[in-house]
Amino acid sequence: MVSLNKEAEREGLSVADQIALQDASLRRSMADRIVRAFIQANAVILVALGALVALDEFSIWFRLVSPGDRIITPQVFMTLLGATTVQVGTIPVIIARYLFPGRSRDG
Repeated sequence: MVSLNKEAEREGLSVADQIALQDASLRRSMADRIVRAFIQANAVILVALGALVALDEFSIWFRLVSPGDRIITPQVFMTLLGATTVQVGTIPVIIARYLFPGRSRDG
């Protein structure tokens, strides 16, 4: 792995360039962490949803509940699908705008 400080010293970069390199490194690190957390959270939700479906099937198979009393109904499924769509669409945009702000239009 390339050390930004060693690379900056080798190239003889200015202080502003060194700060820009460190800022870019920090943004990359934060973006990687956020993406990993995003993926892990969605994996946990997917596993929980699978467990609830398995519980539904188990309960119906052993006649503990009727098919109409399922935990995962079409409404629950559509709500989860809609929430996932919103999450996938908006959270990365918000993160990207925070981590990589655009240039100001004043200057």
